[in-house]
Amino acid sequence: MNRILCLSLMLTALSLPLFGFSESEEYTRAMWVEKTELGEEEESILETAQQNSINVLYVKGIEEDPQVTADFIQEADSKGIQVHALGGEPSWALEENQDKYKAFVDEVMEYNQSVSPDQQFAGIHFKVQPQYLEEWYDDQPRVLREWKANITAGIQSVPEDSTLEISHSIPFWLDEMETPGQSDVPFNHWLIQQFDHTTILAFRDTLETTNGIVSLTENELEAADQAGKQILVGITTAETGRNWTTFFEEGPESMHLHLNLMDKHLGEHSSYAGYAIDDYANLKQQEETPSEEDMEKQQKRGTYVWEAETLINEKDKILDFAKENNINLLYTRLDLTQPYSAYSHFVEAADAAGIEVHAMGGHPSWALKEEEHRILKLVDYVKSYNQDVNENQSFDGIHLDIEPYVEPSWSTDQASVLKQWMGNLERFVEETKENSDLEASMDMAMWFDDIETPGSPETPFNEWVIGLMDHTSVMAFRDQAEGIIQAAENEVNFSEKLGKDILISVEIKENPSHPHISFYEEGKEVMENQLSLVDEAFQSYSSYQGYTVHAYRYWDGAKE
Repeated sequence: MNRILCLSLMLTALSLPLFGFSESEEYTRAMWVEKTELGEEEESILETAQQNSINVLYVKGIEEDPQVTADFIQEADSKGIQVHALGGEPSWALEENQDKYKAFVDEVMEYNQSVSPDQQFAGIHFKVQPQYLEEWYDDQPRVLREWKANITAGIQSVPEDSTLEISHSIPFWLDEMETPGQSDVPFNHWLIQQFDHTTILAFRDTLETTNGIVSLTENELEAADQAGKQILVGITTAETGRNWTTFFEEGPESMHLHLNLMDKHLGEHSSYAGYAIDDYANLKQQEETPSEEDMEKQQKRGTYVWEAETLINEKDKILDFAKENNINLLYTRLDLTQPYSAYSHFVEAADAAGIEVHAMGGHPSWALKEEEHRILKLVDYVKSYNQDVNENQSFDGIHLDIEPYVEPSWSTDQASVLKQWMGNLERFVEETKENSDLEASMDMAMWFDDIETPGSPETPFNEWVIGLMDHTSVMAFRDQAEGIIQAAENEVNFSEKLGKDILISVEIKENPSHPHISFYEEGKEVMENQLSLVDEAFQSYSSYQGYTVHAYRYWDGAKE
């Protein structure tokens, strides 16, 4: 996968509507279950399905033991999961095997009649891939002609009063083939018209680019829109040996990020019904053997708690909000006049929930030498606190938010302010790191790459800051993914070179005079959508650790 998506491609993603589609829970989430012993793995299959929000299973193996099949379907039904009978081999496309389609339909119908309603298949799914036949390369037109006839015979064998949903998997490139006997109709169009839904095998690991999932399925979705049919998009987690075709290397987290974005990208099509994952065995293996990157890195999703009294008085509310919004990082301002007990129980509860808590402080004047003692007072308090409390009650770091450019002295003598600030920051890091494992971090304006570092004019100030801190949060305050990516790209690239961590901070506080810097007008859902695109753009960078939203108070009260 490319290390970063081109900004032009991000523009394409941003142009896709973020409305007009069903809520994600209404989409089909399918998974193939092949080459698996149902009786031995029933519990694992259903557990994997539930963990991945799967609501339809294409299951092979009805002929092996009908009673095992019945028990499995009954258990799946109790969990709200439909089971479709899966049949097909490449050879089913040949005329000599036309009876295979019909025999499979008959077998499913006979089985359904022999069991109770909660043990019946809800559909039949064919997976026939003739491109794996030698005949495909010897005489492709003949194979297509015979395959078309076999499909027709199979469909005609389904009783007219049947409620079974009939579907088929097909590769994305069949739009390049003519339909036998109908040269003006692409073969994929003909196939789509035959089935209740069609699953397009768009085996890729990216959404955008000319060879991404969105582009590869566009023709099929448009054809299904016109035909009033449904389309599922198939992806794979198998180790194919061709990295661009599979999510094997990316891991489950990256895969689900792409799949959630796919709903947004393709949801404008009335025919888009969801996706299908190939298959249970591969997905199970992938989940059990996480990538090295997954093991080393857990993406941060954080926010700021600026009012110390809020932290003290609303502990439970803050933690509930953090859990509901999958927040695992909190920058919390402290009132240094309070006893340690004012914070210890909160930090302990956050630690139990997997949430890092970093003590925070800052004011524009803290950049000046005369205010250095305020920074050191915060450091002393946190270090003394950590020495006094239990390990699970300790702060994980100290975070500064100092923005001296709002001070009058910035406009009159910027170089002097920068020099003083640099001295204060160096002292901050030195004192924080002495005899402690606390992280030292700070917020940084996105335009610091345009500011020269005093004493080293060839070095942008953002690079000096990144090199000093354990992690830096770049304030890329924009309300579109494209703007956020542009604002933070230099910082992410430089952090990658140094092996330092970088987070991206966005704003959701109202700013009437500059609405483009905040998600206040757009609301939470749009913010989440745009941040997902930012994640996708930077996900291959080891330096990129995630994002923070400024701030808890505004995020909690933001419109949906």
